[in-house]
Amino acid sequence: MTDDLDALRHFDEEDDYGFDEDSELGFDPPAREEKRFLGMTAIERMFLSIFLFLNVVVIGMALLIATGRIRF
Repeated sequence: MTDDLDALRHFDEEDDYGFDEDSELGFDPPAREEKRFLGMTAIERMFLSIFLFLNVVVIGMALLIATGRIRF
């Protein structure tokens, strides 16, 4: 029983028909390029923009409190 299961697991690995279907038909998918801005990924840019926004909010509130425009 286990020999049959092992044979099924390795069936796809053993059956190489000698050609790649996509390359034989002249259809090679384009290589994906990861888009980077300033060497950062999209997630890193998102966190950077969130942190910059929070810095502006905190510094802005501190200046408004320091100048007396907002009172608690």
